[in-house]
Amino acid sequence: MRSGSGPVSAEVIEQEAVRLFGERSYPVVGMRDIGEAVGILPGSLYVHISSKEDLLLRIVERGIQNYLDQIEPVAAASEPAGVRMREAIRAHMRVLATTLEQTRVAFNQWTYLSPENQQRIVDLRQRYEQAFTTIVRDGVESGEFRQVRSPRIAVLATIGMLNAAAQWYSPGGPMPPEEIGDALADHVLSGLQP
Repeated sequence: MRSGSGPVSAEVIEQEAVRLFGERSYPVVGMRDIGEAVGILPGSLYVHISSKEDLLLRIVERGIQNYLDQIEPVAAASEPAGVRMREAIRAHMRVLATTLEQTRVAFNQWTYLSPENQQRIVDLRQRYEQAFTTIVRDGVESGEFRQVRSPRIAVLATIGMLNAAAQWYSPGGPMPPEEIGDALADHVLSGLQP
């Protein structure tokens, strides 16, 4: 159960749901569990949310939108592609550092959504992929990056590496997120530069 008192809001419910889904997973957590966590009866949750799936959808959409808000402007900037790639990776790590639990739920549990809601998430994920595709395409076109055999595979490899960081990143670790971002960017850029 959450500590402190105060009114129960949709945000408080989301925070507790993130914690519970992260600890036990979406299918195992019931409305009763969420109600107990926020200190209200399960039926009272429906004043704030329409369903458990709607709650997961909101968590996942916000989880991905956190990244889009930081990375899409970087991809659209006018700096050289290498600078943008480094900043996009650093931005990813900064967001991860502040939203680790939500990121883990968003990246790993979106598949529990209905097919219609999964499509909404696929659309967001494609925007994330497109941001990195823009950077790689611009770098190849300008000659800053080499002609890679498959730009999409280069992008998916980068995204896969970043998404995997949600499994091993620790806020209490020895390196701050910016430094980890720079180390990851060094790796990505070494594979892209001529």
